[in-house]
Amino acid sequence: MNYSEPEWAKYITEESIDNEELQTLVSIVGFEATKKIMLHYAGRDFFIPKTSLMKYKHQYILDNYDGTKRSRLKLVRACGITEGYIFKIMKKYNGKNAL
Repeated sequence: MNYSEPEWAKYITEESIDNEELQTLVSIVGFEATKKIMLHYAGRDFFIPKTSLMKYKHQYILDNYDGTKRSRLKLVRACGITEGYIFKIMKKYNGKNAL
């Protein structure tokens, strides 16, 4: 995407950003990316559903569960799930990939 900033955008500095959500974004993706998002998406709301991560967690479980209690406990900690959920995922995919 070819993108040029308006002349007035030079007044947007990392120090001048006083919005908590934008400061969080700066800490995650950096100032320049945050500035581009501000300029291109001002006025829009973003919502990232938790379910958008599930297929990746499912694949991680499928790739790393070896049937042992130890691997279940590691997956529970890594994914923030229960052991019962691991069994549910294994049953759901029955040897197939999630992705």
